[in-house]
Amino acid sequence: MIKPESIENLKSIIDVVDVIGNYIQLKKKGGNFTANCPFHSEKTPSFVVSPTKQIYHCFGCGVTGDAISFVMEYEKLSYPEAIEKLANLYNFQLEYTKNPPTLHRNILEKINSFYKQNLIHNKEAFNYLKERGLHENIIEKFELGYAPSSQEQLNFINSSNLPLNEAMELGVFAKGENGVYARLIERITFPIFSNNNKIIAFGGRTISNHPAKYINYTNTKIFNKSKTFYGLNFAREKILRSKEIIITEGYMDVIMLHQAGFENAVATLGTALTIEHLPILKKLNVKIIVAYDGDSAGINAGIKASTLLAQNGFEGGAVIFKQGFDPADMVKNGEDLAPIFQNKTPFIEFVIKETINKYNLKNPHQKELAFNEIKNFILSLNPIIQDDIAEFASPLLGIEKKFFKIKQNRIQYSPSQNKKIDLGEATIIKTIYENRHFLNDVAEYLSPHLLKQHSEELQLLYQEEFENPKILDIVLRDEVLNKRSQDLETYYRLNGAIYICKTDKLLEAKSFFLKDKIQVCFYQILKMIF
Repeated sequence: MIKPESIENLKSIIDVVDVIGNYIQLKKKGGNFTANCPFHSEKTPSFVVSPTKQIYHCFGCGVTGDAISFVMEYEKLSYPEAIEKLANLYNFQLEYTKNPPTLHRNILEKINSFYKQNLIHNKEAFNYLKERGLHENIIEKFELGYAPSSQEQLNFINSSNLPLNEAMELGVFAKGENGVYARLIERITFPIFSNNNKIIAFGGRTISNHPAKYINYTNTKIFNKSKTFYGLNFAREKILRSKEIIITEGYMDVIMLHQAGFENAVATLGTALTIEHLPILKKLNVKIIVAYDGDSAGINAGIKASTLLAQNGFEGGAVIFKQGFDPADMVKNGEDLAPIFQNKTPFIEFVIKETINKYNLKNPHQKELAFNEIKNFILSLNPIIQDDIAEFASPLLGIEKKFFKIKQNRIQYSPSQNKKIDLGEATIIKTIYENRHFLNDVAEYLSPHLLKQHSEELQLLYQEEFENPKILDIVLRDEVLNKRSQDLETYYRLNGAIYICKTDKLLEAKSFFLKDKIQVCFYQILKMIF
């Protein structure tokens, strides 16, 4: 945990104009600076940054805050992540109450420097990258290196006075029957970065005929490969600007796509897209393109990823590169990938069509299997769209729609006007309901038991039971605040965010840092309410 006094010291040196100027172009106007708001579309600048007050405000959408809140909102970071991001920007050394990550990071950063030096002096490894089509500037950008023999790496650790036990905890070394050995041996190395550009792990690619083409670190206390996207630290800004992310299968795909100008590309790490990746994607709140190889493994991975994304309500589509090519190969061959990404197939359509392609519909048994698989997929989707999807799938399968037996689940619900509600708590629930990408952030700090009347409804919301009648009873009421509504009394607009701050539970909080995080949470809620 970052020390509160360290955060305050950082706040004293950061400048809101400098920080925001790193992200958007500001123009001087009198004593302030103006720009087109980065949080909503506009032609006339209404976004104002005040150097004297150290805040920003948009007169168009109403967003307001300081340098920290801007970084949080713009980069979709948590409060601690934004603090560390700003600390790096200002070369400020944060202090931690316990378990400071400095030493760990130093170990991995020093090892990475060692790997990079080895790449420079290893002609075979460097030539391999050149033959794959990588330019020297992209090799430098992604900090690629080369891991020599295990003994050479152990010698480096010893000569650098780095603790071997901590290097083992971080995944650099492992212990076997014959003693300690390096996980990556005679491989191209790919450092994996956190959101704050700190190395948290490595991946490696053999340049020989080793049966394991790629090796990734096992999970450590600072790295979980099922919750990490390779290249996200490089791609984040472009993702947020373009409102779109490209998800590929491997390191080389990401690097070559960035080289070709698709700087919103990332990759999963030796695993398929999993449910653990979804919170990251929800937080980014962008459209998604899954782009996989055209072989059978790539198609199956595309089906699984598209199924998962469709079931969870994500927008976007899938791209499968034909003839067995992968994105890296196509970039090297000079292929224009822009039309391919533009012509992506929507997730639901992709799943249905590719599922049908797995079966021979002329064979009755195969046709039955295809029908059952597609029907189960349709039933896993939002009930509101199931009937429409069945109508789409019916002619493709050559099976009448009635055989799908999709129930009509369109919502026809009117709230019970006789039930009393707490307008303050209801405001919070409705605001979160209408801003579901913010759900995970709120859930981290706002426990249902803090609500006196609507704790059950908030719990249902956290469980993503959005069509539950108890939730709808709140969100469909006219008297409950609509997002950014300006026609209600100030009391109602503020009460929803302030209510919980007045509870005894929060007032009893002893930790200043906890209170600070809570304030940030409710500040975000206030922004949405206004």
